[in-house]
Amino acid sequence: MQKVNDRSFWLAGLIGTLLAISSLLFAPSGAALANDVSGDNANAAYIGTGGLLLPDSFSGSSETRTQVANCLGCTWRYTIYCLQDSGAPCRHAVVSCPAGSLLYRVGFGLTPSTVNVIGSICWGSEQPLTRALAQANVSDYVIRYVPKLEPGFDPPDGTLTAIPAIFWTGQPTILLPPSFTLSGRTITITATPTWRWIWGDGSIIWKSVPGAPFPSRAVTHQFRLPGNYETQVTTVWTATYAVSGLGEFEVSGEVIRQTQVLQVPVKSARAVLVSH
Repeated sequence: MQKVNDRSFWLAGLIGTLLAISSLLFAPSGAALANDVSGDNANAAYIGTGGLLLPDSFSGSSETRTQVANCLGCTWRYTIYCLQDSGAPCRHAVVSCPAGSLLYRVGFGLTPSTVNVIGSICWGSEQPLTRALAQANVSDYVIRYVPKLEPGFDPPDGTLTAIPAIFWTGQPTILLPPSFTLSGRTITITATPTWRWIWGDGSIIWKSVPGAPFPSRAVTHQFRLPGNYETQVTTVWTATYAVSGLGEFEVSGEVIRQTQVLQVPVKSARAVLVSH
């Protein structure tokens, strides 16, 4: 029995399987993507929006790569790179790329009706990486590493109306979680906090420093009247993330918000006449 070594023997099965998987996982709602292999390049294996992060194999320019990544609402499409008028139209998609990947045409447009081919890529069976997908993973990942908000104040038993109290949050000024891998790309995160202090006497202030116990005076507040003040501090975390080989991006909006309340007793500072 002669062993068959020709790659064309399994070509149709391989492409058909990839198309079937991709259509089930990534087809937009209500869309029916064809699973048969043809030479008319009509098989959109992957289609979506959300700021596509193109792989290193992209044949287009770096300017095009940046434009595609920065257009979160634009439509992109990966289509099997089948040759027109060929006896084996999709063999080209297999032999043009490393084992385990296929050659795709990349389409891009402001709307689905304006999608045009902008280049080609070699791609496997993973979900294409978009900024929307990366951002969702970054937000979930940061939450696991954000330190507790543990505020305090000096003097610990309360202060006087004539003396500013010292406050702190017990958090760092920057958070660098361990990097992780997504769709073959290394994601590195930088998260930064800002703090909103609502003192309880009608005044509010935002700070970019966490404060520290005495003798630090990075965060202080002087209460003008005696009383028991409910002071609230809120940490708002924002983040940027770098995708290996593709650049740095901002996570839109805040990643997480934390709030704690302190009860701060304030006594009146009275002048005392001392006789000599």
